[in-house]
Parts: sequence; C-alpha cells; structure tokens
Amino acid sequence: MILKIVLLGTSSAVPTLTRGLSSTALVREGDVFLFDCGEGTQLQLMRSGVKRSRIHSIFIGHLHGDHLYGIAGLLSTLHLDGREAPLNVFGPEGLRVFLNAAFRTADLQFTFNLNVREFPRGYRGRVLDEEEFYVEALPLDHSIFCLGWRFQEKDKPGVFNLDKARELGIPRGPLYGKLQHGEKIMLPDGRTITPDMVLGMPREGKSVVYCLDTQFSERSIQLADKCTALVHETTFGPDAIELARDRKHSTMADAARVAKEAGAANLIATHFSSRYDGRQIAQIGDEAREVFEKITVGRDLLEIEI
Repeated sequence: MILKIVLLGTSSAVPTLTRGLSSTALVREGDVFLFDCGEGTQLQLMRSGVKRSRIHSIFIGHLHGDHLYGIAGLLSTLHLDGREAPLNVFGPEGLRVFLNAAFRTADLQFTFNLNVREFPRGYRGRVLDEEEFYVEALPLDHSIFCLGWRFQEKDKPGVFNLDKARELGIPRGPLYGKLQHGEKIMLPDGRTITPDMVLGMPREGKSVVYCLDTQFSERSIQLADKCTALVHETTFGPDAIELARDRKHSTMADAARVAKEAGAANLIATHFSSRYDGRQIAQIGDEAREVFEKITVGRDLLEIEI
C-alpha cells in the first residue's frame, strides 16, 4: 500500500511568494487526510490535484492562525460543492467556538454532517480507529496547547502460501478467506489449521507522524517511534537557536535529532521562517544531515510516496 504525502504549505507564520501556510495532505487509497489548514489551503489543494471531495478527516494541531484560518473557507466550498458525505474535524478545545463564529456570521447551514471533536489540554490517545488504520494524538511542547498526530496503518496478515494450503489439503473457497483474516479452521477430517501454518510473517503497517508546532521534546520522540515518515516543523536555522527556544519552535537540527532518537525512517522538514530563502533552507538541510541523513527539505506541492 502506497501512502502519498503532499506538502500544501511549508511557510511559518506568514506566507511568502513561494510558500503557503501550514497544511499537509496524506492520501491513502484515494482518501485524503488533511493535517492543518492554513490560509490558502483550498487553492493549494486545487494546484496539487488532491481532490477536496475525498477529504475524510481534518486534523488541526493548535489554534494559531497560520494552521487554522483556511478551514472555514474550505468547509464553505465543500458545502457549495454539495458534499453529502460526513466529515470529521479533530482539534483542541476552542476549535468549535472558532468554527461556529464563522458559520453564524455567514448564516451557513451545511449540506453534510460536520463531526467536530475537541480534546482537552493534555489529551493523549486514539482519536480515530478504523478497520485498516488508526490516528492517535499526543501533546507537543509549544506556546499553546498543541497536538501531534500519528497516522498508523494496522499490520496486515502475511502472504497466503497457496502451495502450503494445497499440501495441507485445504479445499479452495471460504476456508482460505477465514485463514487470511486470522481465523483458525477445522477440516472435514478433524484437523485444526491455524493461520500461521499457511501465512507468512505479518506485514507491518506504515506510519506518518505530524509534529507541528513544537520545540524539541521527548513527546515528539515518543510519538514518532519507528515511524515510516516524520513530518516535523523546522522553523529556524542554527543562527536562531535562542529565538527557537524562546518561541517554542524547532530548528532543523532539533527535528533531525527527534528523527534519529525515534528511529524514524525518513524526516520531512517543513514550516520554515520567512527570513530564509530557498538557498538558505537547502544549506540548513545539508547541515542537519550531519545529525540525520534521510531528510527531505519540503517545498510547496512536493509529493513524497512511502
């Protein structure tokens, strides 16, 4: 199963001519999971080719405007599209107040069910649990309450060994399906066959972790444990370490350290201060690779398949 990460906005605090505000789309089997929704996100969705009609859930980590102010416009557009499928929106306490104020002002009544779920300060745990994947939240370390997110595919059964099944005398048909779904079966001759007798090793699910905004934190390391891809804020370079600490943001070296200590397979750097141009960001990335080699320096509309 291929997961596609699309960086829609990679700037911090304010947009630039080449970078929009924070938003990242995760695409799985056509379904879209949107992490943050800064101003201009719906334009970036159109430019990227990611279908807004396929948005399954939106995750807002915290209530700073550069991560939030695009959501009212996006939801309004979905309403004008005539969307009928329900939509989940997850975020910290206060999100519903923000949304209700916007919708009351516009006298907007949605064509679809909007399921808003808020979490209190300090919340940690699963927020979405479906048959093939789940999403969990963990508090990060920022100037206001902020949640990081982990999208985790559930492990899948190993590959079915047809030759072994024939050798064991298992007849074709529904019994194959039961074994593939982890159920033991009994053959007509009384023998019990367990899934491990015909299945290979379980296939580990992929995971994408989203840590925006935060300073370096053990909680980020915990959330990103052995993840396939870590999308982490990298607001400042080595020239602004004290500023990063003061504002509870990360440098790219901080993010590299999180990725290394968490055992992440890949780090995707985003959320760059507007003080840096593309050349400077690339140089900061080169320096951070001394800590963790597999860094992708993000840019708007970059697609990464994992």
